[in-house]
Amino acid sequence: MLRSTLRLTAIGLIVLALGFGGGAAGAYLMLDGTSWTNPTPTASTTPAPAPAPQPERTGRWDLGTCLNNQLKPVKCAAGTWQLIAVVPNPGPKPCAGITSAPDTRYADGLALCLARRT
Repeated sequence: MLRSTLRLTAIGLIVLALGFGGGAAGAYLMLDGTSWTNPTPTASTTPAPAPAPQPERTGRWDLGTCLNNQLKPVKCAAGTWQLIAVVPNPGPKPCAGITSAPDTRYADGLALCLARRT
């Protein structure tokens, strides 16, 4: 009698566990991907930072270009000028502090900072 009662109790617990497990699995599958499981961010979160401004294109003056004394593009070699900075609104010393001894040339209303390639 005790043995049959224990068997019936064990079978009942197994049936309950399977029922609850199936219910939990069904609820998970029905709610997966909804606002209950993937809530949208609330208005109290901080907004994403604005993208960094893109540098202005200076026309024909691309940084890293090698130039001759007449500011014409040439193949990069030792001793040629290399464009290291372009200053759109040049002041009195636009290239000061960029390298130890930059050469400043002016073209198209821009200050071109040049350095010799070694």
